[in-house]
Amino acid sequence: QMIAAFRRFFSFKICTEKILLLITFLTFISCSSTKTSNDEQDSTVLIVDNNIDWSEFIEYSKGNIPVILISVHGGTLMPEWLSDRSCPGAVTVKDDNTYELAKETQEALSLIEASPYVVLNKMSRKKIDLNRSLEDSNCGDRSTEEYWDLFHKKVLEYRQEIETLFGKGLVLDLHGHGHSIQRIELGYLLSKSNLSENDESLNSNDITELSSIKNLAANNRSGINHSELLRGEKSFGSLLDNKGYPAVPSKNDIFPNSGDLYFTGGYNTFTYGSRSQGNIDAIQLEINKQGVRENISQVESFASALSNVIIEYLSEHYGDYN
Repeated sequence: QMIAAFRRFFSFKICTEKILLLITFLTFISCSSTKTSNDEQDSTVLIVDNNIDWSEFIEYSKGNIPVILISVHGGTLMPEWLSDRSCPGAVTVKDDNTYELAKETQEALSLIEASPYVVLNKMSRKKIDLNRSLEDSNCGDRSTEEYWDLFHKKVLEYRQEIETLFGKGLVLDLHGHGHSIQRIELGYLLSKSNLSENDESLNSNDITELSSIKNLAANNRSGINHSELLRGEKSFGSLLDNKGYPAVPSKNDIFPNSGDLYFTGGYNTFTYGSRSQGNIDAIQLEINKQGVRENISQVESFASALSNVIIEYLSEHYGDYN
């Protein structure tokens, strides 16, 4: 009887241990399942957080003339969830009233039923610089990559549409400078040294190949050469000068002196102009502040003049589109 009792005891002990092991196993499975579920939930939350509606930072619309107005450094929106650009060489200063200038120019042109295509950035330059490559636009921080893509794909889309509909066209990239000489600096991707050359040199392949209006120099309605397009009577700079807004290069200021500060044109002028490909030209407008964009009244006056210059330049060199 004692032996039978011991057998029953050990049999019960073994069963109990098996049950405990089974409970432990089931508990482990349950915990693992719960953890996986929580992990998936966390992952979903992260995706939602990163699913940003970037459209609030950009403004764009199609037009009916072969001109694209771009403004990238006049934005004011500063989302707190984006870090400020702080790497060496990062310029974060705002180009005052350049966003407003683009809007007023669009409005002035629309009054004569000549609407330009527009792509405008409303985000502060402290967060992103859209006149830079993707790698340089935010000091290597890729958190704004989606917005950079959105902006530049829209410009590229409009550029391609204009080329399809009109055959050729013009991108105007609006900026503001703080240089001491109060004049508009027109950037054609040509250096001060290039612009100081004589007409023969400016018309040579060596220099026209560098120009953001290379296609226009080879194919323009008025049949004038590259040097005349840069600083002749019907150049963009001379047309501005005729309206009371001094510009360089132009007939009255044919090139910046070697010691002058001068912007030649940046990423947008290079990317969307005709220097490397295509029939769309580009000019960077670096606009002085005094008397032009100190306040909205000045901006409205300049926008009216600029809209007239755009139409005259188009009519003279591209064709009649309004």
